[in-house]
Amino acid sequence: MIDQDRPAPTAVEAGDGAWPPELSRPAWTAENTVLRRVEPGDWEVILRLESSSPYQRAWERVTAPRSPDHCREWLKQEAARDPLDDNFFLAITDRRHGEMVGCVNTNQADPVAGRFYLGMAVAPEHQRKRYAWETGLLLFHYMFGERRYQKAQAYVHDFNQVSQAAMLAFGARLEGRLRRHDFIGGRYRDNLIFGLTSEEFYAGHGADGTS
Repeated sequence: MIDQDRPAPTAVEAGDGAWPPELSRPAWTAENTVLRRVEPGDWEVILRLESSSPYQRAWERVTAPRSPDHCREWLKQEAARDPLDDNFFLAITDRRHGEMVGCVNTNQADPVAGRFYLGMAVAPEHQRKRYAWETGLLLFHYMFGERRYQKAQAYVHDFNQVSQAAMLAFGARLEGRLRRHDFIGGRYRDNLIFGLTSEEFYAGHGADGTS
């Protein structure tokens, strides 16, 4: 029962110990990485990523080049999305320099079933610097710990061994294979379906984000 003679404690003051570590962990910032909403000014980085055929093939499929105007307009729409929309597209940036090094998105977020799909890409020159790993941790902690989703899923092409290994490292399981699902590079490719439940993620990485 609250003492009527003094103000109610603030969220930080409540309790008799330090602020719980799982609540003091920044939602969008890691040791090397900061996630932010994309902006129209990011168009050059996006187009540079899209100019890489391996990027396009890993992300989905090779398309005709898009114009700067089209890219800016698309990013303008993404930047204006409601922050409470769980289908979002974020820039992966270097914490020290602020440089955009890649992007991550969620899609088909279903709050009733509690599941969502994700995709991620880091520019070749910025790979193997923990950006992708830290981005995954931030994203899963947010969707599981703040938005109450219970499962993440990802489609990964059969030739994309790096992304397959990353999903397994986060604790995901291979749940299925869609045979001859996409036509890429002159042949039909299988698409692998990975699933990661919140329990599987926290069993390996904890609620306090210290992994």
